[in-house]
Amino acid sequence: MIKAIYILLLLCISLSGYSQTLDSLLKSIERNNPQIQSQAKWLETERARSRTGIYPSNPEVSFNYMWGSPDAIGNQQEFEVTQSFRFPTYYFTKAGMQELQLEQKVLVVEKSKREILSLAYNEYCTLVWLGKREEVLNKRVNESETLLSIMQQGYDRKEFSKPAFDKARIYHLNVQNELQKLKSEIQIHKELLQQINGGISLENLLILYPQNITLPDLNSILSVVQQQNSDILIAEYNTGITEKQVKLENMNRLPKLEAGYKSETILNQKLQGFHTGISIPLWENKNLVKQSKLENIWSQSYYDQVVSEVTANLKLVYAEALASYQNYSMMKDIMESSQLSESSMQLLKSGEISFSEYITEVQFIFESQFKYLENELNYYISLNKLKLIVGE
Repeated sequence: MIKAIYILLLLCISLSGYSQTLDSLLKSIERNNPQIQSQAKWLETERARSRTGIYPSNPEVSFNYMWGSPDAIGNQQEFEVTQSFRFPTYYFTKAGMQELQLEQKVLVVEKSKREILSLAYNEYCTLVWLGKREEVLNKRVNESETLLSIMQQGYDRKEFSKPAFDKARIYHLNVQNELQKLKSEIQIHKELLQQINGGISLENLLILYPQNITLPDLNSILSVVQQQNSDILIAEYNTGITEKQVKLENMNRLPKLEAGYKSETILNQKLQGFHTGISIPLWENKNLVKQSKLENIWSQSYYDQVVSEVTANLKLVYAEALASYQNYSMMKDIMESSQLSESSMQLLKSGEISFSEYITEVQFIFESQFKYLENELNYYISLNKLKLIVGE
């Protein structure tokens, strides 16, 4: 047990190393997201519902007054109080089943909340990624302006032809258009994140990747996922619920009891005494026990299926995270160097490479940088998927 707690803490630290800014954003979403608020209110309703139907039915009181005809017969009065009930174990079993159903609904709401926060986290990381792409494109626009200036000067000195100069202009326009398109995409994702936050503005939000995040060991995750994953726990609760349902349907085959008091007055005479009754369940519930047993067998099979699917999905996502991390790590030192494209510009200025060679080199460098940034994003997204699967 201590080992499991330690692993969970390690996983929580490694997968949830949010900066304070991201942490405050997620807390704001918990407070303001309409779906989370709606589900919390629905859960309050279900909590109240779980306390209904677990007590004996209300007592019944009846009073009859009948006028006699002819008058000599006199009037008749009847008064009766009855209470029907089942064996006590029935109410305990039903209360236990409804408590399990409520706990299952709590898990469903918690799962939904985690999915919303996970979506917000992905949008946040996407904004980080787009922001880094914007930095690269800003640099590329600046270099394309320098290139255009060089080509303009060379064209004025008759060193470059008109088609070569036009290619430089087209290249500069294309880079500018790409930057404008990226800015529009950034605004769209900001609006999506703001919508998840209940429409509250995201001004002054510092967009940075969480720091000091490491990929946990696969075996450590596998050792706790069965106790933490929402889908597995929901399926496990469903097995418990169907077991209670089998017991409840068996108890429905037992007779219902009825007891009470009855009095009758006629011709100045009063009769009174006790009332008892019993129901004989001959026709009702003949196949409900069989149905509940089959549902219990199915729930156990479904639980095994969910465990298998979750485990397989966990291994797949872990492999994706590991591949992204390895690609990201291998490219990190090279791609974070600011001299990659600058060296190509120096070679162009010195005449060691042609304009076409420069365009080819720069295109390769920037595409590699975008691929590096994409691997970095995929790594954080995969870690978030792992966190969601584990149930943290």
